[in-house]
Amino acid sequence: MKNIFFLVAAISFAAACQRAMLPTGTQVINTEIKNANGQLILAGHASPAVLGWPNYKNWFDQSYNTYSTDTNSVLQLRPLLKGKTMEIFLGSWCGDSRREVPRMLKILQQAGVDTNRLALIFVDNAAASYKQSPQHEEQGKNIHHVPTFIVYEGKKELGRIIESPVLSLEKDLLSILKHESYHPNYQAIAYWQENASGGSAMDLTELQRAAAQLKPIVKYYGEFAGYANMLLAAGKTTEALNVFQLNSLLFPESASALSSLADVLIRSGRTIEAATALERALALKPGDEELKKRIAALKH
Repeated sequence: MKNIFFLVAAISFAAACQRAMLPTGTQVINTEIKNANGQLILAGHASPAVLGWPNYKNWFDQSYNTYSTDTNSVLQLRPLLKGKTMEIFLGSWCGDSRREVPRMLKILQQAGVDTNRLALIFVDNAAASYKQSPQHEEQGKNIHHVPTFIVYEGKKELGRIIESPVLSLEKDLLSILKHESYHPNYQAIAYWQENASGGSAMDLTELQRAAAQLKPIVKYYGEFAGYANMLLAAGKTTEALNVFQLNSLLFPESASALSSLADVLIRSGRTIEAATALERALALKPGDEELKKRIAALKH
């Protein structure tokens, strides 16, 4: 890990946002699947027309019809959107996607964008393919929370809105298109990626130092939990373990953080450490029978 963990973190994050990334070029497949959880979901590259299919129309219409756009901002967006493209990573199972994506489509339509040509990339929520599309458009694009709206000019990413807007969808999009300083949600993850992430195992001292730096800006337990699960599904087990350990330091009062850490420790063959993590979780949730069973199984 770098000696100075968060040296010029804001600058490095801004630079990361400007890395060239190609917009999705995969085939539109408009596919509905039953995932490993037995849930019917959309998967892969799709056209916006799928949002009118029976399983999705109700929530789409509800969010679309009840949203009042910021008319002044929409007028400013109209000329700025010319020559730009957007791709949207989302989950048909995801409450944030169900809320924000219909709203974004309404904004773009009122700004004169032909949304029929938008690339929608639907990702899974099952553990083995978490935040992945069957066509894997997410690879190399750092999709850890959805929806993620990525704005391009040609082959260059201008910026992205992650999960929900900082101010509003209209104002956030204006900031990106005007090349203003804009930091989307999950800055803690962005800083971690710029300064500490990698395939090597981190020791406790490094993780404690990272946790101390991140504590003021991390918002809730699920922030890094979702990121760690995405890494695990992508086969990046060592990286995922670093993040699960980090999360247990950030939220030592969370039995869920400790239980998730135990899961990946077991997966890595570190059963003694896993049992210790579960015992700490049990101390936070005395009488939890499931935790007791898991501890007993590891000790026999």
